[in-house]
Amino acid sequence: MNKGDMSPIEFSLQVILVSTSGVLSPGPLFFINLLYGSRYGSFVGLKIASGHAIVEFPLIIILAYGLYTFSFLDVSDTIFKIIGMIGGIFILIFSILQINSILIDKKSTTNFKGITNTKFNIRNPILAGFIFTILNPFFLTWWFTIGSKMISDSLVNFGIVEGTSLIFFSHIWMDYFWLWFTSFMINKGKSVIKEKVYQIFVFTINVILGIFGIYLLFISLSVYL
Repeated sequence: MNKGDMSPIEFSLQVILVSTSGVLSPGPLFFINLLYGSRYGSFVGLKIASGHAIVEFPLIIILAYGLYTFSFLDVSDTIFKIIGMIGGIFILIFSILQINSILIDKKSTTNFKGITNTKFNIRNPILAGFIFTILNPFFLTWWFTIGSKMISDSLVNFGIVEGTSLIFFSHIWMDYFWLWFTSFMINKGKSVIKEKVYQIFVFTINVILGIFGIYLLFISLSVYL
Protein backbone atom coordinates (compact mmCIF):
# COMPACT_ATOMS: atom_id res chain seq x y z
CA MET A 1 0.00 0.00 0.00
CA ASN A 2 1.25 3.43 -0.87
CA LYS A 3 1.36 5.99 1.88
CA GLY A 4 -0.92 8.98 1.50
CA ASP A 5 -0.49 12.65 2.28
CA MET A 6 -2.40 12.85 5.58
CA SER A 7 -0.34 13.79 8.63
CA PRO A 8 -0.61 11.84 11.91
CA ILE A 9 -2.22 14.84 13.61
CA GLU A 10 -4.79 15.25 10.85
CA PHE A 11 -5.63 11.57 10.94
CA SER A 12 -5.88 11.52 14.74
CA LEU A 13 -8.34 14.40 14.65
CA GLN A 14 -10.37 12.53 12.05
CA VAL A 15 -10.42 9.40 14.22
CA ILE A 16 -11.52 11.43 17.25
CA LEU A 17 -14.35 13.03 15.29
CA VAL A 18 -15.60 9.76 13.80
CA SER A 19 -15.16 7.84 17.06
CA THR A 20 -17.70 10.01 18.84
CA SER A 21 -20.42 8.09 16.98
CA GLY A 22 -19.37 4.94 18.81
CA VAL A 23 -17.90 6.15 22.10
CA LEU A 24 -20.80 8.45 23.06
CA SER A 25 -23.59 6.16 21.87
CA PRO A 26 -25.68 4.80 24.79
CA GLY A 27 -25.34 1.05 25.07
CA PRO A 28 -25.01 -1.72 27.67
CA LEU A 29 -21.41 -0.77 28.50
CA PHE A 30 -22.44 2.83 29.22
CA PHE A 31 -25.30 1.82 31.52
CA ILE A 32 -23.21 -0.80 33.32
CA ASN A 33 -20.59 1.89 33.85
CA LEU A 34 -23.21 4.10 35.51
CA LEU A 35 -24.28 1.26 37.80
CA TYR A 36 -20.74 0.34 38.83
CA GLY A 37 -19.71 3.98 39.11
CA SER A 38 -22.51 4.71 41.56
CA ARG A 39 -21.43 1.81 43.74
CA TYR A 40 -17.67 1.34 43.45
CA GLY A 41 -16.30 4.86 43.12
CA SER A 42 -15.28 7.62 40.76
CA PHE A 43 -12.52 5.72 38.97
CA VAL A 44 -14.31 2.45 38.25
CA GLY A 45 -14.86 3.70 34.69
CA LEU A 46 -11.13 3.25 34.06
CA LYS A 47 -11.46 -0.44 34.96
CA ILE A 48 -14.56 -0.82 32.78
CA ALA A 49 -12.62 0.81 29.93
CA SER A 50 -9.73 -1.60 30.48
CA GLY A 51 -12.06 -4.56 30.05
CA HIS A 52 -13.38 -2.90 26.92
CA ALA A 53 -9.85 -2.36 25.60
CA ILE A 54 -9.00 -6.04 26.09
CA VAL A 55 -11.59 -6.76 23.39
CA GLU A 56 -10.97 -3.72 21.21
CA PHE A 57 -7.20 -3.97 20.81
CA PRO A 58 -7.03 -7.48 19.29
CA LEU A 59 -10.12 -6.71 17.19
CA ILE A 60 -8.36 -3.71 15.60
CA ILE A 61 -5.28 -5.84 14.94
CA ILE A 62 -7.38 -8.58 13.30
CA LEU A 63 -9.23 -6.07 11.13
CA ALA A 64 -5.99 -4.32 10.17
CA TYR A 65 -4.33 -7.60 9.23
CA GLY A 66 -7.35 -8.73 7.25
CA LEU A 67 -7.63 -5.45 5.36
CA TYR A 68 -3.87 -5.25 4.76
CA THR A 69 -3.59 -8.83 3.56
CA PHE A 70 -6.82 -9.38 1.68
CA SER A 71 -8.09 -5.81 1.14
CA PHE A 72 -11.37 -6.94 2.74
CA LEU A 73 -12.60 -9.01 5.65
CA ASP A 74 -15.79 -10.97 5.14
CA VAL A 75 -17.75 -11.73 8.27
CA SER A 76 -20.84 -13.90 8.10
CA ASP A 77 -24.13 -12.46 9.33
CA THR A 78 -24.50 -15.68 11.31
CA ILE A 79 -21.75 -14.56 13.67
CA PHE A 80 -23.57 -11.31 14.44
CA LYS A 81 -26.81 -13.24 14.86
CA ILE A 82 -25.28 -15.62 17.40
CA ILE A 83 -23.53 -12.83 19.31
CA GLY A 84 -26.76 -10.81 19.32
CA MET A 85 -28.79 -13.70 20.68
CA ILE A 86 -26.26 -14.59 23.40
CA GLY A 87 -25.76 -10.95 24.31
CA GLY A 88 -29.50 -10.24 24.38
CA ILE A 89 -30.20 -13.22 26.66
CA PHE A 90 -27.27 -12.35 28.95
CA ILE A 91 -28.25 -8.69 29.30
CA LEU A 92 -31.93 -9.53 29.79
CA ILE A 93 -31.19 -12.08 32.55
CA PHE A 94 -28.78 -9.66 34.20
CA SER A 95 -31.35 -6.85 34.28
CA ILE A 96 -34.18 -9.10 35.48
CA LEU A 97 -32.11 -10.38 38.41
CA GLN A 98 -31.00 -6.86 39.34
CA ILE A 99 -34.61 -5.60 39.25
CA ASN A 100 -35.80 -8.61 41.25
CA SER A 101 -33.16 -7.95 43.90
CA ILE A 102 -34.16 -4.27 44.12
CA LEU A 103 -37.85 -5.14 44.53
CA ILE A 104 -37.16 -7.79 47.18
CA ASP A 105 -34.77 -5.73 49.25
CA LYS A 106 -35.77 -2.06 49.38
CA LYS A 107 -34.25 -1.36 52.78
CA SER A 108 -30.65 -0.59 51.88
CA THR A 109 -30.22 0.99 48.46
CA THR A 110 -26.91 2.56 49.42
CA ASN A 111 -25.38 -0.91 49.64
CA PHE A 112 -26.27 -1.40 46.01
CA LYS A 113 -27.97 -4.77 46.48
CA GLY A 114 -28.77 -4.92 42.79
CA ILE A 115 -25.12 -5.52 41.95
CA THR A 116 -23.57 -7.16 44.99
CA ASN A 117 -26.12 -9.67 46.23
CA THR A 118 -27.64 -11.31 43.18
CA LYS A 119 -26.79 -14.81 41.98
CA PHE A 120 -25.76 -13.28 38.65
CA ASN A 121 -22.89 -11.33 40.16
CA ILE A 122 -19.98 -9.69 38.33
CA ARG A 123 -17.88 -8.06 41.01
CA ASN A 124 -14.85 -7.33 38.83
CA PRO A 125 -15.38 -4.14 36.75
CA ILE A 126 -12.73 -5.21 34.23
CA LEU A 127 -14.57 -8.49 33.66
CA ALA A 128 -17.84 -6.58 33.35
CA GLY A 129 -16.29 -4.29 30.75
CA PHE A 130 -15.03 -7.30 28.83
CA ILE A 131 -18.33 -9.21 28.90
CA PHE A 132 -20.60 -6.30 28.03
CA THR A 133 -18.31 -5.38 25.14
CA ILE A 134 -17.84 -8.77 23.54
CA LEU A 135 -21.56 -9.60 23.75
CA ASN A 136 -22.63 -6.36 22.08
CA PRO A 137 -23.09 -6.92 18.32
CA PHE A 138 -23.43 -3.16 17.74
CA PHE A 139 -19.85 -2.73 18.93
CA LEU A 140 -18.67 -5.26 16.36
CA THR A 141 -20.91 -3.80 13.66
CA TRP A 142 -19.41 -0.34 14.24
CA TRP A 143 -15.86 -1.65 13.86
CA PHE A 144 -16.68 -3.76 10.80
CA THR A 145 -18.25 -0.74 9.07
CA ILE A 146 -17.22 2.74 10.23
CA GLY A 147 -14.15 1.46 12.06
CA SER A 148 -12.95 -0.57 9.08
CA LYS A 149 -12.97 2.55 6.93
CA MET A 150 -10.75 4.34 9.45
CA ILE A 151 -8.43 1.34 9.66
CA SER A 152 -8.21 1.22 5.87
CA ASP A 153 -7.28 4.91 5.78
CA SER A 154 -4.65 4.36 8.46
CA LEU A 155 -3.06 1.53 6.46
CA VAL A 156 -2.98 3.60 3.28
CA ASN A 157 -1.41 6.59 4.99
CA PHE A 158 0.91 5.06 7.56
CA GLY A 159 1.32 1.32 7.00
CA ILE A 160 0.20 -1.55 9.18
CA VAL A 161 2.34 -0.98 12.30
CA GLU A 162 2.21 2.80 12.59
CA GLY A 163 -1.33 2.98 11.23
CA THR A 164 -2.73 0.38 13.63
CA SER A 165 -1.01 2.00 16.61
CA LEU A 166 -2.20 5.45 15.61
CA ILE A 167 -5.83 4.49 15.22
CA PHE A 168 -5.90 2.50 18.46
CA PHE A 169 -4.41 5.21 20.67
CA SER A 170 -6.37 7.98 18.92
CA HIS A 171 -9.57 6.08 19.71
CA ILE A 172 -9.03 4.31 23.04
CA TRP A 173 -8.31 7.41 25.12
CA MET A 174 -11.85 8.58 24.36
CA ASP A 175 -13.28 5.36 25.82
CA TYR A 176 -11.20 5.82 28.97
CA PHE A 177 -12.09 9.48 29.35
CA TRP A 178 -15.82 9.05 28.68
CA LEU A 179 -16.26 6.05 30.99
CA TRP A 180 -14.19 7.66 33.72
CA PHE A 181 -16.06 10.97 33.40
CA THR A 182 -19.52 9.40 33.54
CA SER A 183 -18.61 7.11 36.46
CA PHE A 184 -17.12 10.11 38.27
CA MET A 185 -20.22 12.25 37.73
CA ILE A 186 -22.69 9.56 38.77
CA ASN A 187 -20.66 8.73 41.89
CA LYS A 188 -20.55 12.37 42.95
CA GLY A 189 -24.22 12.79 42.13
CA LYS A 190 -25.14 9.82 44.30
CA SER A 191 -23.85 11.60 47.41
CA VAL A 192 -26.37 14.43 47.01
CA ILE A 193 -29.54 12.51 46.06
CA LYS A 194 -31.99 10.81 48.38
CA GLU A 195 -32.00 7.04 48.73
CA LYS A 196 -35.45 6.75 47.15
CA VAL A 197 -34.31 8.68 44.08
CA TYR A 198 -31.17 6.55 43.87
CA GLN A 199 -33.28 3.40 44.00
CA ILE A 200 -35.43 4.70 41.16
CA PHE A 201 -32.27 5.49 39.19
CA VAL A 202 -30.90 1.96 39.62
CA PHE A 203 -34.27 0.46 38.74
CA THR A 204 -34.54 2.63 35.60
CA ILE A 205 -31.04 1.74 34.40
CA ASN A 206 -31.82 -1.96 34.72
CA VAL A 207 -35.11 -1.54 32.86
CA ILE A 208 -33.20 0.16 30.03
CA LEU A 209 -30.71 -2.73 30.00
CA GLY A 210 -33.60 -5.21 29.83
CA ILE A 211 -35.15 -3.35 26.90
CA PHE A 212 -31.77 -3.33 25.17
CA GLY A 213 -31.48 -7.08 25.70
CA ILE A 214 -34.93 -7.65 24.19
CA TYR A 215 -33.99 -5.42 21.26
CA LEU A 216 -30.84 -7.46 20.62
CA LEU A 217 -32.88 -10.66 20.61
CA PHE A 218 -35.45 -9.11 18.27
CA ILE A 219 -32.98 -7.93 15.65
CA SER A 220 -30.98 -11.16 15.91
CA LEU A 221 -34.07 -13.24 15.17
CA SER A 222 -35.39 -10.97 12.43
CA VAL A 223 -32.78 -8.85 10.66
CA TYR A 224 -30.10 -11.53 10.48
CA LEU A 225 -32.40 -14.37 9.46
